[in-house]
Amino acid sequence: MILKSLRLDKLNQLLFYEILLTKKMKLLLSSLFTFFVTFSFSQVEPIEEWWLKEPFRLIQTNLREIDAIDFDIDVYVKSLKDIGANTVLINVGGIVANYYTDLEFHYRNPNLKFDMIEEVVGRLHKEGIRVMGRFDFSKLNEQYAFKNPDWLYKSVAGENVNYNGQVHTCVNGGYQQEYSLKILNEALFRFPLDGVFFNMIGYQVRDYSHVYHGICQADACATRFKEWSGGLDLPTNEDNDDPVYRKYNQFKSETSNELFFRIHDLIKSYGNQIAISTYTHAGTDFYRRESNSHAALYDDFVPWEYQSAHNVKSAIGSWKDKQVSNATVHFYGYPARHSADASWLSQQRLIQNVMYGAGVDFYCIGRLDNLEDRQVLENVTNVFQFHKQHEQYLHHTVSGNKVLVLHDGQSGNEYNGIFEMLTENHVLFDVMEFWCMNSEDVPREIENYELIVLPDISRLSDKDCARLDNYVENGGKLLVTGFTSTKDEMGNPIEKIRLKSLGVKENYNFFNKVQGTYFRIFEKDKAALKTYILSKLDLVYAWEEGMLCETLPGAVSFLGFIPPAMIGPPEKCYYTDVTETPGLIINQYSKGKTAFFPWRIGSIYHHKRHYGHATLVMSTFNNLLDIEQDIKMDASPLVEISRQISKTGNFEWYGLLNHTGQLGNGFFEPVPIRDISFKIKPEKEVKSIKGLQNNEAIPFETSENGWLEISLPELNSYDVVLVEY
Repeated sequence: MILKSLRLDKLNQLLFYEILLTKKMKLLLSSLFTFFVTFSFSQVEPIEEWWLKEPFRLIQTNLREIDAIDFDIDVYVKSLKDIGANTVLINVGGIVANYYTDLEFHYRNPNLKFDMIEEVVGRLHKEGIRVMGRFDFSKLNEQYAFKNPDWLYKSVAGENVNYNGQVHTCVNGGYQQEYSLKILNEALFRFPLDGVFFNMIGYQVRDYSHVYHGICQADACATRFKEWSGGLDLPTNEDNDDPVYRKYNQFKSETSNELFFRIHDLIKSYGNQIAISTYTHAGTDFYRRESNSHAALYDDFVPWEYQSAHNVKSAIGSWKDKQVSNATVHFYGYPARHSADASWLSQQRLIQNVMYGAGVDFYCIGRLDNLEDRQVLENVTNVFQFHKQHEQYLHHTVSGNKVLVLHDGQSGNEYNGIFEMLTENHVLFDVMEFWCMNSEDVPREIENYELIVLPDISRLSDKDCARLDNYVENGGKLLVTGFTSTKDEMGNPIEKIRLKSLGVKENYNFFNKVQGTYFRIFEKDKAALKTYILSKLDLVYAWEEGMLCETLPGAVSFLGFIPPAMIGPPEKCYYTDVTETPGLIINQYSKGKTAFFPWRIGSIYHHKRHYGHATLVMSTFNNLLDIEQDIKMDASPLVEISRQISKTGNFEWYGLLNHTGQLGNGFFEPVPIRDISFKIKPEKEVKSIKGLQNNEAIPFETSENGWLEISLPELNSYDVVLVEY
């Protein structure tokens, strides 16, 4: 098989010729090996795009060196089968080779007693379980690292990073650019892997203790950046206000993608049936993500309850040709690799995968049989078996939602708050990475949605702005918050509001995050927003950044800015100035309509969960933008709901998740919620409705205007309500 797409740049010429010289011999041996594998013991067919065609239940056993000492293949296989896995991710090479490598600088596991990877792949294939190999080229064992100093990362202080004998490598150095491909070539030649996963890709700036070492200053990075940028020196600080650093971010993205596409070409030269997985979209088949408590462990945060929902939605909503592999991580974080996260939180994360159309995915250190904190495995097995039992319904579905939320990765709190408001009010919505908007790879064009939400999406190109305005002009609706459209696509400040459809002048005045800032809710606002809660509410807190805008003719202003009021003793806690500078602007733009909160209302909600902010957004959604929701639900905000529709049109289902088990940063067994009812509008005559947890029929009746009302007597931790036509 010829490496058609492997580019012959200076960095990979040597490897290319080495591969080319052995091509004929490799083809002969590979053909014989494939014949032997297929007809002697393999029961796994090499199917192209199996990751899209087959439901998957993935277990990642991240093996330690010591796991080879007492590795029992029978016990290992049984543990995977018992949990219900049909795909396994296991360490093959990179930091440690778990096979008998012949490469000089590839560190071999000193505890190997047999060729572990060869044995694992053979046995698992015989059991019908696919095997993906894990590689990590971000570190190199110290006994080889300092023999090759040009391969290594260099900190801003001019030092290498040696963490417990593992030395950080440079993305642009010879190890990642050349030697990594030699390791991959050796492993792929020896083992019929179904997939390859790469850990710790890209430009790493922290070690495993979360210590920050800064932007890599190695000669390889400095030289390449200077050539790429036309003579610029590497920045030494991560400062988004620095134009050189913004340029460096572009450099990182382009060079990381270039390397990964080279790796992609090498892997695919062994067959398109090999899936590629890592933490990026570039050149991958599985977009790998993780749901973990790492940040919460370090920063004393409560783990975000919608982490898995976001991870799955934003991947599935952005690429039609990729599968999302969102791992529920067994442990809290790096310092606590042997202690399990809360079992009910792990179950919640796995179920959110299922609810939004992905497979289940669990990741642990060591093997399943030697985990020292195993309480979580009961809930993990529960979800894996649930997915296995009902995979004919849970695989190959689409959402069919009419609301789209754009995500940009930099407005985290604003995005999180908007996500929370919509989910807690049972709005069904998709998520798309904003920079995919004009891509041909999106599953659905933005014009197919009735409403698009832009939570503080400041980085938009002129093309993006024009397309969004055109979308509104043709009848679409926008719900916009924060500083949306005030920067270009690379993050360079333009300081003008460029979306014409918002009904405001492009220039604005900035207001800071200052205590004592509010927005007045006028009586006319309450009459238009039509929500009972507002009869008891005259203002909302606005301790966030925002813009003071001037409206254009025809736009309608709501809310009035109250400049920072005095704080201190009660005698001095009052304000005297209420302006008519709006906190919400509604604008009819040709056939469509926009709603604009020119401040970060979502960020405040994420921090405080105050009902006032959610009421303003949802009243705007329902009563000013006139969005009729796909589902009408009479249930607590602690019930999360999703919808997935069969691609064949034979059924749809509604996933329900009970969040009552959370108390502060603790996650406990949920308390049953009873008598949940919700209404849907089915497109066809309904044959039956049942809950998949107990496979029992659920009562329903048809009400006015074609709505069908479903009554769920009790929701324990989770369920899927199947509607068959």
